[in-house]
Amino acid sequence: MPAARGAPGPERSREAGRDTASRTPLEERPVRLGPSARPGFYYPLGDGESAESWTALERLARHLRGAPPG
Repeated sequence: MPAARGAPGPERSREAGRDTASRTPLEERPVRLGPSARPGFYYPLGDGESAESWTALERLARHLRGAPPG
């Protein structure tokens, strides 16, 4: 089974702020994609089927929206 992943583009990264988008509460660091001036980020999130994968996605989404960790 392929790993779950997310790759918000440059607009979402800009909305969240580069520091927020690049420094997440996830165990694995995101990989920057695209040019430095308008980066997007790739986030490894797990296998896509386990509860841990979905929890990682929820944590990432809250983080990118600026919500406190839950």
